[in-house]
Amino acid sequence: MFGVWQPEHFVGVTSLDEWEDAVSEDEALLRHIEIGTFVPINIGGGGAYQFTVRYGDRCEGLTEREGRYRLVSSEPYLLIAKGQTALGGLEAVGQYSGIDPVVLPTEPGRYAVTVHLIDWKAEPGAAGSNGRPAANALPDFIIEVRPESGSEVYRSILATFERS
Repeated sequence: MFGVWQPEHFVGVTSLDEWEDAVSEDEALLRHIEIGTFVPINIGGGGAYQFTVRYGDRCEGLTEREGRYRLVSSEPYLLIAKGQTALGGLEAVGQYSGIDPVVLPTEPGRYAVTVHLIDWKAEPGAAGSNGRPAANALPDFIIEVRPESGSEVYRSILATFERS
């Protein structure tokens, strides 16, 4: 599982035991989701993925090209930022593992986060002969972090997308 989170909320997670109690248990993650400190990127499997994060004024929706290869979009999740937002694998949450997430400066405030899953391989020419993404391939996920409008109904479950 991957996620977007408020790193300030997890600074006290400095050991494996603390990480297991605060992060690895589903019930603990659900509490973090509900209070707006963690947004799951959870498709039920592992792997190596590419992410594009758009924040604030850069959130104008998907481009026509991205929309054509969009498989599904999440309902918005709440994220409360205090100056930074982190992106990474679940093991990077907290301070114990030594794995550094990607940290993005984020103005303090309340945000609605939407995650889009993109089928980049469906686009002709997107994969090289080795099956890896070509230089111009779309990412696996596009994450939009928009200032809250006040009318959102937030998703609060671990599975990022509805299964059909």
